[in-house]
Amino acid sequence: MHKLFYLILLIGFTYSNNLFAQDKFEKESRIKRSYVPSKALSFMDSLNFKSKIKWYKEEGLIRKSIEAKFKHIRSKYSIEFDTLGNIEDVEIQVNWKEIESNIRESVSAQFKLDCSKHKIVKVQKQYTGSENELFLLQKTGIYSEQIKIRYEIIVRCKQQKEINLFEYLFNDKAILVNKSKIVFKNSSHLEY
Repeated sequence: MHKLFYLILLIGFTYSNNLFAQDKFEKESRIKRSYVPSKALSFMDSLNFKSKIKWYKEEGLIRKSIEAKFKHIRSKYSIEFDTLGNIEDVEIQVNWKEIESNIRESVSAQFKLDCSKHKIVKVQKQYTGSENELFLLQKTGIYSEQIKIRYEIIVRCKQQKEINLFEYLFNDKAILVNKSKIVFKNSSHLEY
């Protein structure tokens, strides 16, 4: 009985550490269109957006990806692909006040729990799903029930005498999915 209790306790601590002890590092480098995987180019070309698309290679602690960034209807978009050109997600930068009030309240409660003071730096609405579903979302603005909506929020957080940047990821019910401390390495060009 004691072994089972300790096993459950160990699993619980391991799970909570994964939720709160991750570091996040991203280095973005601008790349030319000729270095972008053809599958990613085809997807973006099929959208027929008139805006200029800027391509980036993003390097993290354990993975690499390709990002297409552009403006469309006064919003900043970021479409992320893996290194083979398979779409991973679509992110749209939004204003904090554009998010539903019940979600804002739950998310704010999490920030107050984690930080003695906090300031929201950036908010993105993230959509994940199949390539076809994300294509329809981008073309028509309509999304199916299979698309997952999440909120990626960068927060400047004061904890005791320390100030750090954190990236929070919440699901569409305002439940915390992931929290990562943003770490900086010596680099002349770093975006998060």
